[in-house]
Amino acid sequence: MPLTDSIHLTTDTTAAVADSLIKNDSIQLNTDTVTLTDTIKVVTGFEGTPHPSLPGSEDWVFVSLLILFVFLVLAVAKSSEWMRESVRTFFHTKERSVYSNKNTNLQFQTKLLLTMFFTGVFSLYAFSLLFGAENGFQLLIYIKFFAVTLAFLSLKSIVTMILGYVFLDKAALKQARESYFHVLSFLGITLYPILAIQIYILPTLKTYTHYVALALCAIAAILIIIKLFQIFFHKSIVSFYLMLYLCTLEILPLILLFQVYRLLI
Repeated sequence: MPLTDSIHLTTDTTAAVADSLIKNDSIQLNTDTVTLTDTIKVVTGFEGTPHPSLPGSEDWVFVSLLILFVFLVLAVAKSSEWMRESVRTFFHTKERSVYSNKNTNLQFQTKLLLTMFFTGVFSLYAFSLLFGAENGFQLLIYIKFFAVTLAFLSLKSIVTMILGYVFLDKAALKQARESYFHVLSFLGITLYPILAIQIYILPTLKTYTHYVALALCAIAAILIIIKLFQIFFHKSIVSFYLMLYLCTLEILPLILLFQVYRLLI
């Protein structure tokens, strides 16, 4: 009899060990299931769509327009009489009034402010016209546009001065340079509101702003041509040299400038 009880005890112990192994396997299975579930949650996560980089959505564009407006206000406040005089006597071939020889330092400050204003407006308009939505409207690219435009205007002014001192009269060259500067300045002033409207209006209306900007640029080019003929046209042969000048120092450089703009983008 005692021998039989020990056999039953051994059988029960073996069953308990088997039950414990089953429980351990169950725990391991649950652990594996939890790990698999966590992995699935990470893989099936949702990523948001980034906001497109457009001129109207960039803060630096508004700051740039504000700075350019400050330049314009300072220029007008410093030399409003000089600017009115330049508009009134634009088509005159003689020297302007005595006021043109006064306040040389003030005129230099005004010219510097208006040059920076025109460069900023023209560069920003060209950038907004040529950029692609896939590249984004970046501040660094606008700085490059500004630097290229400023270098273009500086180089063009230097070349014109060199050619003018060799082939032209000093007084006529001075009048031509001032007239050219006035046309560019007023082109920048008229392009500024067009640029602001183009950036902050509906995309469907931008076509009309392009037409207006193109018309303003065409008017500026016509005024420059008229002024050059008015200053330098004395003989029939002069017309040939003027057309040669317009092609070599006006049209071709402008085409090259826009090619450089495209390379920057």
